[in-house]
Amino acid sequence: MIDEFYNLKDKNLIKDNYCIAETEKVVCKALRSKHQVEKIIATQEFYERNKELIDDKCDQVFIRTKEELQNITGIKLHHGILAKVRTSGLLNIKELGDRIIIFNGVTSPENVGTMTRAAMAFGFDSIIYDAKSASPYLRRCIRVSMGNAFEARVAKSLNLVNDISLLQELGYTVIATANEEGAISIQDFKYPQKTCLIIGNEGNGMDREVIDACDKKLFIPITNYVAHLNAASAASIFLYHSIF
Repeated sequence: MIDEFYNLKDKNLIKDNYCIAETEKVVCKALRSKHQVEKIIATQEFYERNKELIDDKCDQVFIRTKEELQNITGIKLHHGILAKVRTSGLLNIKELGDRIIIFNGVTSPENVGTMTRAAMAFGFDSIIYDAKSASPYLRRCIRVSMGNAFEARVAKSLNLVNDISLLQELGYTVIATANEEGAISIQDFKYPQKTCLIIGNEGNGMDREVIDACDKKLFIPITNYVAHLNAASAASIFLYHSIF
């Protein structure tokens, strides 16, 4: 049955530990991940190109034309593939790795997806997103991350200030990204082994109480003419600097 593909609402899927993967590269990453790909609806061409992987990892495959796919989903699909993925679920904070990126009010799926991809590229394999942020398992986030969300360890925080305190008790240095008095230039800072890096809202930055709960504040030195960077661009620079 493919009934669920007729009503693709992220919020309904995520609360039941499901998500949707699309595009060939992303679906193949899902198939190779720790998550379970329960159903695939695809064109014959996609199936033939990836038959061995699909047959090994997914029991339910439905072949349709691109036109039929678009009629079913209501989404314009250029790649001829959708997969319903049962995620392994959100983790407890104590189950996360040594390098964690935290989203504080990051609402743009494009930014969450871009930052997830950058985090995985630079060794931050764990994500915490707060109640105001977009989930890394949103369909758009997964696509923009190029499927790298499937390799991340993901937790959700319902009270970020309290969870920062827990992280500090666990030995993490929690770092705010805020260009304000008392902040340290990334040029003068070396990331500790156990590090949490917090990225704030695209327009307003981090919440004041979240900044105040952190151990350190970092900023990126840029020209006064520019003043501020896009959240995803800034995150990529902070993350890249962590490898030095």
